Amino acid sequence: MSPNRLVVLLTPLVFAPLAGAVAAWLADHIPGYQVDQSALEEIFIAGALIALAPALQWLNGWQKHEARQADLERDLALADGGTAAAAPVTTPADPADLSDLDDLDELAEMDEFDADLLADGEEPALAGS
Repeated sequence: MSPNRLVVLLTPLVFAPLAGAVAAWLADHIPGYQVDQSALEEIFIAGALIALAPALQWLNGWQKHEARQADLERDLALADGGTAAAAPVTTPADPADLSDLDDLDELAEMDEFDADLLADGEEPALAGS
């Protein structure tokens, strides 16, 4: 059984209740600190929720790891000259479709520079400087 399945199964059944019980026990047994008995339930729930955060982080990281491994395996299969079975098939855009290039004319107008705005002898500043 993979570790991510163990985390999914054991967190709500074992880890969260155990963390809640430990938090409630600690709150009830701290020397010099009095906790209402009605507040122990809230402390138990808070302790259980605290245990869920690392489990969710684990599962998120595990999914990212599996995705990276799948990408690596696909890339290795493609590098060996084979075809990856799970590789998505994408078709490139039709090179004859140039409708998106009309927007570039508007961008070209932005490149024009009005030299009258500069003081005499001043050079335009480079982007990113």
